[in-house]
Amino acid sequence: MGIRGLLFGLAVSFGLAGQTWAADSALPLIGRISAIDGAVQYHPPEGAWAEALVNEPVAAGSGLRAAAGAEAEWRGPRARVALAPASELRVLRLDEAALQLALFSGRIGVHLDAPDSTKADSAKPDSAKTVEIDLPHGGVWLDAPGDYDIIAGDAGTPPAVQVFAGKARLGGGLDDRSLVAAAGDSFSEWWRSQDAAADPAQSPHWPGITGAQVLAANGTWERDSQWGDIWLPSNPAIEWAPYRDGVWRYLAPWGWTWIDRAPWGFAPSHYGRWARLDDRWAWVPGDKVDPADYSPAMVAFLGTAGIGLSRPGDIGAAPAVAWFPLAPRETPGDADGNYRNRRFATAVPRAAFTSGLPVADTMIDDIPRRRFVDAPVILDALSIAPDGTAGGKRPPVRLASAVSPPAANADEGARQPFVVALREAPPPKPVARVAQRVAHKKAHVAAAASRAHHLASTAHPPHNRTRLAAARGGA
Repeated sequence: MGIRGLLFGLAVSFGLAGQTWAADSALPLIGRISAIDGAVQYHPPEGAWAEALVNEPVAAGSGLRAAAGAEAEWRGPRARVALAPASELRVLRLDEAALQLALFSGRIGVHLDAPDSTKADSAKPDSAKTVEIDLPHGGVWLDAPGDYDIIAGDAGTPPAVQVFAGKARLGGGLDDRSLVAAAGDSFSEWWRSQDAAADPAQSPHWPGITGAQVLAANGTWERDSQWGDIWLPSNPAIEWAPYRDGVWRYLAPWGWTWIDRAPWGFAPSHYGRWARLDDRWAWVPGDKVDPADYSPAMVAFLGTAGIGLSRPGDIGAAPAVAWFPLAPRETPGDADGNYRNRRFATAVPRAAFTSGLPVADTMIDDIPRRRFVDAPVILDALSIAPDGTAGGKRPPVRLASAVSPPAANADEGARQPFVVALREAPPPKPVARVAQRVAHKKAHVAAAASRAHHLASTAHPPHNRTRLAAARGGA
């Protein structure tokens, strides 16, 4: 099912009594977790907090929190957000019209890309898209491409906004006293130094498709006479096949979602199809790729819905779960489909599948290929729940060093007043008023900048930045 059908009309709830988001005509977008270092937790749009994985999808309703000493980054179309240690945020809205985040605690870095000069509508200013960051005591509106460093503030530390490049406005209880002089430290230098992508001229470019930009650095683009633009991954293992190196996670509202282990694995796992060409796997995105085409996995499952694939000849063996990548123009609901890739199916024990164990470590290698060819394709939903649940919710993973979960629902209720409704940013103050406050503001800026720099320096963990860069696929 496409993301348009899943997210349009979805009311996103964050424990904020009576607050929901109504659907509108804006197309929902999907981002991905692009880097993790340390104990980081992820909250799908529905479900519970659990250990975060690189390449998990980020959409309206998703949350991320980093423990003390941990950091993370997520990327979406035209934007990326880095979490400093001891930080928590939720994505309240992510679509073509708006990006809205709630920063409950800690600090984030936000980079907004400049408009794509190759698009016909590139003259349209970025300010036409609302970018809002809700803090415990106000809101920040980002009105231009650039780099922004934002501290939520708490009882002992005031909120602070550093604008390295761009334009920001404050409101909802905050004023210009929270705008502090940009003073880089190790955290801001790290996230600001991350290149957004490989050269887009090296590969086809699809606005709104997260992860497509890293493909050129991890494979080659060619032109096929039948399928048009195709991408071939660099140096795959001999027995490699799509959807074979990663894990399955049950993420509501999507259901069973493939989380690929490869840094480049997000776009080829959730858009397009895979074709077998000259004994090599080629990703075929198609002539037009739209964000609404997002799927939790472009695969078809084999066997019986709710059971999986039986294994004739293995007396007493539990059913397996088997799947194969869909080829171009194939859909899992086609009862008469030819399904060209089914002989390359991957199978794991059902217990390994429902427990979310790594597929590469639990593959069943003794199922005859003929069984994959003859087995029925499951035309409807897989209907297999993850372990430890009765209703199909993803079981939480406990992390000893992770951020402690909220103590009780009362804590969530206390957050309600500062998550403000998405609205137009406050108009800029008249020049005369700003001039009258210059003398007062200079002293405040110096003091606030010193506090912000101290907070960032004490929160920053010494770790290997190279490992984070590798997790992004070189971008």
